[in-house]
Amino acid sequence: MKDSYNEVIIVLIAGTIIFLVLSGIVIFILLFYQKKRFQHGQQLLQLQNSIEQELLKTQLETQEETFQQIGEELHDNVGQLLSSAKILLGITERSLLEVPETLVTAEETLGKAIQDIRSLSKSLSKEWLSQFNLVENLNTEADRINTSRVVRTTVQSSEKYLPLTTEAQIMLFRITQEALQNCIKHANASEIKIIITLGDGQLEILIADNGIGFDKNNSDRGGVGILNMTRRTKLMGGTIVWDALPDIGTKVSIRLPVNKSEI
Repeated sequence: MKDSYNEVIIVLIAGTIIFLVLSGIVIFILLFYQKKRFQHGQQLLQLQNSIEQELLKTQLETQEETFQQIGEELHDNVGQLLSSAKILLGITERSLLEVPETLVTAEETLGKAIQDIRSLSKSLSKEWLSQFNLVENLNTEADRINTSRVVRTTVQSSEKYLPLTTEAQIMLFRITQEALQNCIKHANASEIKIIITLGDGQLEILIADNGIGFDKNNSDRGGVGILNMTRRTKLMGGTIVWDALPDIGTKVSIRLPVNKSEI
């Protein structure tokens, strides 16, 4: 009887050990499978990000090549035509005893148009792009907007040079340009502020206006421009957030991780 009892105990212990071993093996297999699945998901995500970055790089290269061609066309053709027209106006003025005020205004307007075309042509050249400085070009963009005398735009930056690649600075410039255009077209603002802050490991660009804002609960923020801004910011590893209230204004905050020691 005692031997039978001992055999039962041994069988129970052995069964328990086998069960625990099998359970451990099953748990190990499940954890291994989950780990592999997670790694596979991470690899797919990295591959997707890599493909998106390559596509965006190709898109930017194509875009900048197009800009180069447009800049050359503006400089070589449109700029020359406007210069010829200005010369003809000058000849006409000298042939008149009394120059009408409208003719003087027309010549001044042409002169301003020629300067703007030259600036635009320069801003589209590859040489300009290769030496691109975000802070300087945002100041130039603000000056261009201010010539309209409709919206007052100011730029505040804690740094003159930013620890970003040329490509990243150009991409940030395009994102900021889109935000500025949205302010001008839709916000009915009289003032726009661009504030650039370089903190510990983070760069923030804040575009704030004093316009009519929008209702975040009812407004459609899924336009192509907004989607492009979000996608480009995400590809640089950053975030972009819109904060707006009706009749108070809109703030667009762009944050990117940076290494300040590279300055």
